This record gives sequence, C-alpha cells and structure tokens, in this order.
Amino acid sequence: MRAANSSVGTADQERSDRRGLAVSLWILIPLILLVTYFAQILESFSAVGCEGDCDLDLAFGARAAYPWAIGASVLAAVVVAVVSRRTRKPAYWGPLLGVVLVLLSAIVTSILFQVGLAPMHERNDRIASGEIPVETPPPLPDPVGDWEASVGGTPYLRFSADGTVDGNDGCNDLSGRWTQESSGRIDLEALVPQTTNVCDGVDTWLSVGRSADIVDRYMYVNGDMDSPIGGLQPSH
Repeated sequence: MRAANSSVGTADQERSDRRGLAVSLWILIPLILLVTYFAQILESFSAVGCEGDCDLDLAFGARAAYPWAIGASVLAAVVVAVVSRRTRKPAYWGPLLGVVLVLLSAIVTSILFQVGLAPMHERNDRIASGEIPVETPPPLPDPVGDWEASVGGTPYLRFSADGTVDGNDGCNDLSGRWTQESSGRIDLEALVPQTTNVCDGVDTWLSVGRSADIVDRYMYVNGDMDSPIGGLQPSH
C-alpha cells in the first residue's frame, strides 16, 4: 500500500514538473521575441552605407518574412500543445517546439540579412586593404570671382577668397560675407545694402538674396523661402 502511494506521488510530481516546464517554455517564447526585436534594431544600423552594393531585396525580404515565420511557429506550437493534451502526451512538447521554431526563425532571418549585406562588407575589406581606392567627393563649385545678370551687367556680386562679398542690386551697393556649406550651398545671410537710394521701376531682387547654388556654371540666388528668385552668370 505504501509503495502504491509512493508511485502515485511520484507520478503526480512528474506531471507537476512537466506542467511547470511547459509554463516556463511558453513564457520563454515572448522573451525570445523581445530580445530578437532589439537585436534586429541594432543589426539594422549595419546596413548604413549599403546602397548600390548590398542585396537589399534579400536582406529586407527576410525581415519581411520573419513575422510570418513567427506566426507559423506559434501556431504550430499551439496545435501540438492541443494534440498533446488530448492524447495525454507531455504538456511541454508544444511550447518546446515553439521555442525551437522561434529561435530557428530568428537565426535564419539574421543569417539571410547578413548575406544580403555581404557585398558591402567585402567592399569595405577591399578598401581597407588598398585594393579599391577610396572615392573622393567632387570639389565644391567655387564662387570666387564676379557674377552678373545677363542684361546690362547689373545686378552683380563679387565674391572674394577672404569670405567677403560686394555688389549692386541695380540700385544700391551691397556688401557682406559669404560661407559655403558642405553641400555646396553659399550662405548670403550677411549680405546687406550699403546705400539707401530709391530707384523707381528697378527690381532690387538681389538685395533679398539669402543663399545661392551654382549649377552648371550658373548661380541661382534664393530668397527667404529658399527658392530661386533670380540668377547670375560668370562675368567675362
């Protein structure tokens, strides 16, 4: 009698342990998904500078398929768990399958993502070893010199290498300083009229110029709305 009670107690303990294991495995699945989510965010930063070299269709295609793989993994785990319960199989079979499939989905997605980035890593390695020369950006357009309107020579601007600029808007003299951004845009915020002449019928658009862009040897002057209000050509 005592042996029978001992056997029953052992069986109950085993069932309790299996249920505890099943619960732990079910809890483990969302934890794996959370860790994978943040890992994929960090992994995405490695795609910076990848344009033109990487197989982005493969890399981000794998990422796009990942949620579907997770959904299928969880569904498979639930189905196995239900079948196991009805057939009196161990309760942890379903969540264990879910953990394995979720981990496998995350690993395969990461591998495919890195395979898509492989051409960029290969290029960087070749640059580091000196096989490929590092591309140098083209020089910025040089504004130094005289620029004038296509009619009559005025308005005009004269850019000096020391960062000063002077000119005339067709009515008043202009003076100030200029700087150039890394994009090539020329900042004219400091350009102000130096005289206060009143000229009827004269469009003094150049006096409200705030920046300029040189494209194909033509200077487009931009106003307060950051859009072109006029243009100047090199003085010959």
